[in-house]
Amino acid sequence: MSQALHHADEPARAIRSAHKILKAGGQILILDLLKHNFDKARELYGDRWLGFAESDLHHWLEDAGFKKIEISVVAREEQPPHFQTLLAGAEKN
Repeated sequence: MSQALHHADEPARAIRSAHKILKAGGQILILDLLKHNFDKARELYGDRWLGFAESDLHHWLEDAGFKKIEISVVAREEQPPHFQTLLAGAEKN
């Protein structure tokens, strides 16, 4: 899921749906924005969510049944609004 989760009505449900369609041993990778306060993103880009806290992603992945969850910030914009990008990975057992 690349830069898609912040457009979802219910991000947790999207993650649960991904878990359902993956085979055992399958992996999910989520590339999305760290929680931010750039409210204009809603108007400019149609964002429903202003990014996500690492703890929220971890909780949703765990609740969906994923294991071996790893989440880290992988990029930081130097220009305003200084978005930071998260990469979350996990495995279905």
